[in-house]
Amino acid sequence: IFTDADWVLWGSLNSLLPILAEAAPDEFLNAVENTLSLSPCPFDELFSQEGSGIFGGNYLTGLLWALESLAWDEKYLVRVCVILGEFATHDPGGNWTNRPDNSLVTILLPWFPQTIASIEKRKVAVQTVCKECPEIGWKLLISLLPNQHQISMGSHKPLWRNPTPDDWKKSVTNKEYWEQVSFYADLAVSMADTDPLKLAELVEHFDKLPKPSFDKLLKILSSKAVSNYSEDQRVIIWDHLRKFTTKHRRFSDAKWALSDELISAIESVADKLAPSNLFNLYQHLFSDRDFDLYEENDNWEEQREKLEERRQNAIEEILRAEGIEAVIRFAKSVESPGQVGHSLGCIADTAIDSILLPEYLGDNNRKLLTFIGSYIWSRHYTKGWRWVDELDKSDWSVCYLGQFLSFLPFTKETWDRVAQWLGDAEGEYWSRTNANPYQTEGKLNIAIDKLIEYGRPRAAIDCMDRMLHGNQQIDVNQCVRALLAALSSEESAYAMDSYRVVELIKFLQTSSDVSPDDLFKVEWAYLPLLDRHQGAAPKLLETRLASDPEFFCEVVRLIYRSKKTDVIETEPSDNLKAIATNAWRLLHEWQTPPGVQDDGKFDSTHFIDWLKRVKNICTESGHLQVALTHVGEVLIHCPPDSDGLWINRTAAEALNAGDAEDMRRGFTTGVFNSRGVHWVDPTGKPERELAEQFRQKSEYVENAGFHRFAVTLRKLADSYDREAERIIAEHKGEI
Repeated sequence: IFTDADWVLWGSLNSLLPILAEAAPDEFLNAVENTLSLSPCPFDELFSQEGSGIFGGNYLTGLLWALESLAWDEKYLVRVCVILGEFATHDPGGNWTNRPDNSLVTILLPWFPQTIASIEKRKVAVQTVCKECPEIGWKLLISLLPNQHQISMGSHKPLWRNPTPDDWKKSVTNKEYWEQVSFYADLAVSMADTDPLKLAELVEHFDKLPKPSFDKLLKILSSKAVSNYSEDQRVIIWDHLRKFTTKHRRFSDAKWALSDELISAIESVADKLAPSNLFNLYQHLFSDRDFDLYEENDNWEEQREKLEERRQNAIEEILRAEGIEAVIRFAKSVESPGQVGHSLGCIADTAIDSILLPEYLGDNNRKLLTFIGSYIWSRHYTKGWRWVDELDKSDWSVCYLGQFLSFLPFTKETWDRVAQWLGDAEGEYWSRTNANPYQTEGKLNIAIDKLIEYGRPRAAIDCMDRMLHGNQQIDVNQCVRALLAALSSEESAYAMDSYRVVELIKFLQTSSDVSPDDLFKVEWAYLPLLDRHQGAAPKLLETRLASDPEFFCEVVRLIYRSKKTDVIETEPSDNLKAIATNAWRLLHEWQTPPGVQDDGKFDSTHFIDWLKRVKNICTESGHLQVALTHVGEVLIHCPPDSDGLWINRTAAEALNAGDAEDMRRGFTTGVFNSRGVHWVDPTGKPERELAEQFRQKSEYVENAGFHRFAVTLRKLADSYDREAERIIAEHKGEI
């Protein structure tokens, strides 16, 4: 079968491979080995066929299951493991958890092995994988170390061949477990012996190593050979040791923490490997993860102050040893240059001010700009506005002035200086400022106007969100301007926060000051965000649909082609397609039936007039069928009648009409869609309850004189009964 097999054949036989493997194990393994040796390898193409997302395909699952089933037999274990190792070298990674390296781990887990092979044979399998595929073997060893978070669902088991003897025990004794773990740990330490990267990785698992392997690793790290590594190699190991000891010191009360004696021994080794280069020694202090750098697990404010002191001392040492140019180079080398700028600002003097300003205000290097921004913030924080005003800015360009001001707090004090220093060039500031509204306690209206004026509507939205949650009065006209301008904004630094936008739209919907036309534009523009699951809805648009038949018909025409054969319609442009998508979304989310008033009562006269007008317009345009279908869908939200009938009688009369089949069909669709995504109860109980509910409703409307509508409801009930039967049969395995 597999002679000259290409990737298409392997993929086509995916589901049959486990059975074929059991039918002829040796021939099957020969075929896999031969295919792996080909160049190009057909399995590479199969890997590339893996789909993405929940419903993506995978054509290698069957092959992995086939190998897993053969691995149960001791005779094939080593061979299968080597094949999986080679297979893993071809794996580019993907979304599926079924992967060759995962199969290897599953088969060989010390506490839940998926093979009846002896412990000795399992050891041989791991050793052979490490020899044939060193990098895969290394990953395997790390995965087999003790780890309290490991779980396993087991591997694929043979269906026909049963290599398991009658006296085979599933459980693993404590002695057997530690025999395996000790062997794998010792092998991992031996593999890492002369490899600084592997030594560094193994340090992360120091606390998982059995004592002999722990001592062996500590001895290697203390050796002259490791001390003689280049500083670039040593610093990697040192950094892992530092992180490990910091974590265990900080959480010394945790059950998993190593004893003080063992941590001290590791710290002693780390001290010997510490870099002499100041950059290497202090880089770790300047990251964005302050929490990871705290030395104790209490009083966070105290820990923050201690960390800041360590940072300032580090910058002071670099400054003293190598000068300001070295500090600038250091800022470019660390993860968080802003922390360097902040620490330097706390210890700087006017001489450093004159070196850095204004020269670095015009630097295009993102890290250096972050560095100088934090420096300015820090200098202002420690010296106040006097420092800002007394700086010699006589020869600064308006560009430099705008950049400098943009690094100061977003407050009225800064805005006053913007007007005073920049005049007509104030855009140099407003186009750059970070515009953090939480830096000011005063009014933001002036800032909002300026941000909109200079192309920053999304920043203006952030400011209005701050005002909204601070219970400050918002100018509705400003709000509308910002929301509409944000649609075409090119603010690269600002991703639109949908939550903030929705909250502002909800504010407009409750305001009596906003004009209906403005609210219409806003709701239409942001319709995709007005989702009831997010607590929002296009209230004005839905009310317009229910009150204005011409608008409803226009929305229908935007989505559907005319049924009239004499109407010539051209292919819509991308813009018209986008409008049609919006219109479709509006109609399918519509929950305000025509006739329903603001107080929830039903105006029968309005409903009759509205429906009559819709029929006239849509008959003329050739859209009657789809229009009435949507009317039927929205009528599932119709309120009860004043006499107690579960649906208003006027609406029921319309649904019962002899020519209302499309409306009744729409009503059925609306009922089904209203459930949305839901949990499937294997007993079918929810479906049975719905069937009974609509059966009762059908009785009520039939007794009220609406027999055609009653037939539709009985069909609904029958469909829910059938759905219940299907669910029950499916969960019993009958389907």
